[in-house]
Amino acid sequence: MLSRTNGPFLIDLPNEWADSVLELLQDTYRNELVDASKVFEIYGQLYKGEVLVIASLIDATNEAAPATTYFASMDLADDADHTKLLEGLVDSIGAFFDQFFADSEWNDYQDMWKEEQFKGTKIYCKVTRENVGLTIKADRLLNQ
Repeated sequence: MLSRTNGPFLIDLPNEWADSVLELLQDTYRNELVDASKVFEIYGQLYKGEVLVIASLIDATNEAAPATTYFASMDLADDADHTKLLEGLVDSIGAFFDQFFADSEWNDYQDMWKEEQFKGTKIYCKVTRENVGLTIKADRLLNQ
């Protein structure tokens, strides 16, 4: 399960939303992606009490190569401005990949959720080598 809280899964965020985030990241990091032969994959999911956004940087030529995947999660209250929460999570993705691409020796993977303050908001994040697209495909096959 990808969720931080292990709450029940509700829905995937709309493809249109994921596509717009993907386009933003590809435009922002175009040169870095071309130089490294990498592409982004974006996933967004709602769980009871949680919104989760995942940006996975994968090898464009080898799906089995280790990825760099940034997970960002926030607690979700019924009365919260969901658009603002998503914008904050997307901004945190940008902040992470700014650091990642700025340091060619970056290697600070952390498989445990870590609480952070980002622009005055509490978020939870972790960075792994997981190719989330493959994980989701495997889960779907196992659940058929």
